[in-house]
Amino acid sequence: MTSPRYLALACAAVLLAGCDGAVPGGAATTSPDPEAAVGSYARGLVLGRRAQSAVLDSEAFIAGVRAGIADDDSRYTDDEMQAGLAAIEELEMAVTHTETDANIAAGKAFLASNRDRPEVIETASGLQYEVIVEGEGARPVQTDMVRVHYRGTTLDGETFDASYDRGEPAEFRLNRVIAGWTEGLQLMSVGSKYKLYIPQELAYGSGPQRRGSLFGAGSTLIFEVELLAIVR
Repeated sequence: MTSPRYLALACAAVLLAGCDGAVPGGAATTSPDPEAAVGSYARGLVLGRRAQSAVLDSEAFIAGVRAGIADDDSRYTDDEMQAGLAAIEELEMAVTHTETDANIAAGKAFLASNRDRPEVIETASGLQYEVIVEGEGARPVQTDMVRVHYRGTTLDGETFDASYDRGEPAEFRLNRVIAGWTEGLQLMSVGSKYKLYIPQELAYGSGPQRRGSLFGAGSTLIFEVELLAIVR
């Protein structure tokens, strides 16, 4: 009998269709409907993105998806599949720890060099910032709602999020964002534009990042932030 853990993995393979992904008669089919073909491709694309892993054997994974569609789990016993799932999780954890350690080390090296620049100020928490434009308005407190424009980049300059690209500013309460933002925005007056260099412990930390994120666990992040208004 298939275990609940393996069944959960099998259900993921059919995504939007729920757990009833076996094709009647036990055979995979090709839909003559072009839109159904596009939808099927999209389902496979989503599944593949969710399954991304540095240790995944893609050919074996695809074979498993095909076996699931055909409702054929005869290649391995349930115990073998359980052992395989445990093994790949251990491998993924090892890779994640290695990448996280590398990200933390890179961040520390960057911040150590960055703090020597005369235009960079470092606070007691380790947050670093650079004043691009100094405004003359009020300064927010951590319970305030603020309106900002921003661009977030990794240490190599890759943009991972930007309100500028969306064409509209963001609004949020300062005590509901990462610690580096909560601290950094309180240093700014309305009309200011700062560059914040946020160490990983004041950003998203060393825990697992959301899938599809453009930065890994333990990453030091850079934000260019423009404080437009305090929205009480």
